[in-house]
Amino acid sequence: MTGQDIHVHHLTGIDRATGQAGPGLVEQCRLALDHGAAVLARSGHAMQDVTRVVFLLNNTDGFAACFPHLREAFGAGRPATTLRLVPGFDDPEVLIEIELVVGQPDA
Repeated sequence: MTGQDIHVHHLTGIDRATGQAGPGLVEQCRLALDHGAAVLARSGHAMQDVTRVVFLLNNTDGFAACFPHLREAFGAGRPATTLRLVPGFDDPEVLIEIELVVGQPDA
């Protein structure tokens, strides 16, 4: 990888249309993944190009219910994954934040 990697941070489950947080962890995870896919698409990439993903949670209860959305988002790709527990988020309605990295091959 090079210094040209694409980093997408602060993907949360806030609905861009309403400004409201999704009603639960699974919905917030789906919304955050959708936001990430849209950001990557603007740079010509897809979720299947992601080489690293970081999930920030303040509670892991229910995270396994997000797995179907993760499989759908990343397809056959299996990015390196980190789960980071945090004490909380700036917005108390936020239950999950996702960071994505797309590694660019050397030219």
